[in-house]
Amino acid sequence: MTRTLIFDLSEVLIAGLLGIEKPLAARLQIDEQTVLPAFAGQLLEDLCCGRLSEDEYLARILQRQQWSITAPEVKRIIRDNFHHRVPGMEELVSLLARQHELILLSDHAAEWVAYIRDVHPWLRIFQARFFSFELQQTKREPSTFRLVLDAIKRRPEDCLLVDDRAPNLGVAASIGIRGICFTSADALARELAARGLLGQLLASPAPSSVQQR
Repeated sequence: MTRTLIFDLSEVLIAGLLGIEKPLAARLQIDEQTVLPAFAGQLLEDLCCGRLSEDEYLARILQRQQWSITAPEVKRIIRDNFHHRVPGMEELVSLLARQHELILLSDHAAEWVAYIRDVHPWLRIFQARFFSFELQQTKREPSTFRLVLDAIKRRPEDCLLVDDRAPNLGVAASIGIRGICFTSADALARELAARGLLGQLLASPAPSSVQQR
């Protein structure tokens, strides 16, 4: 029986890097589709695992891309993007917290998480929060999920992962953690209700954005 819901952060609860392509492309007068790939790959992996600082990460990107923009400008654009919440998710998570243990597990950078904690105090609703820069590994590794299970003293079958990336769900499934691929708050609410994880909660007053449809 599912006792614990493990949530990803970026693109599930709040915006991550997705969205920075619009202001950056406008500022640099380049194609939006060329922006996000520049931030991905091994550099992002090293940043999220704590092997690179944000300053080093951005310096290498700017050097490689030869963009005419300063690192502080890029930092501001990234942080502005973090302010965006995924519609309906704060309400849905607050509802789920009434009956479920909620855990946050995110591949993220130390500097970004420090900013996000200040901007989104509602994330404290999660009983435990795990970040890749602290674990020094990402959700690409099955051992990441095992570390979390050991820390919260849960079995894989006790947990359900909500993540927007299929590869992360696949890694979790390899050690027995079931998952839901996130697309929207409404779709997630329907899926949780179908699994019997939201029905009793929907019987009590709740925001319309998460009422079963």
